[in-house]
Amino acid sequence: MGVRQIVQAANFNQFHRAGLSATQFMVINVIPAEGTTLSALARRLNLSPATLSKTVDSLEQRGFVRRQKSKQDARRSNIFATSAGQKMQNAASEAFHQTIASFFSKMSARDRSALVNGLERLVQISEISRNGEACSSGPADGAVREERSARRSRRS
Repeated sequence: MGVRQIVQAANFNQFHRAGLSATQFMVINVIPAEGTTLSALARRLNLSPATLSKTVDSLEQRGFVRRQKSKQDARRSNIFATSAGQKMQNAASEAFHQTIASFFSKMSARDRSALVNGLERLVQISEISRNGEACSSGPADGAVREERSARRSRRS
């Protein structure tokens, strides 16, 4: 099971009970309090603005988000979570944290530490890639080699 599936499983009951699709649920949960534009939301979720526009339309019809014309640029609209959308965000956040805490409680301290270190490295690589810098895979490859070597030693 991949990370995406774990996150979706952790949140499934929340969006399922609200009658939302996974995409609708993700959109609601990434809208910051200060609002965002459709293009910024599309970049953040790695979705096309056209697809996202339809999703935002449906969320707006259901009362989870609202659009407001930008004061700086009348051609743009900012998207905000309504009070119902904020309630959904808060409930989802709490449920997600409880589910993840439950997963972590079943792991050894060593496994938790390894996971956190791996995720921190993934974030670093992601940030480097986003900034357009060349991404060195040396340390990660070295860690993989070390882990394989350690496993072989344990088998012997």
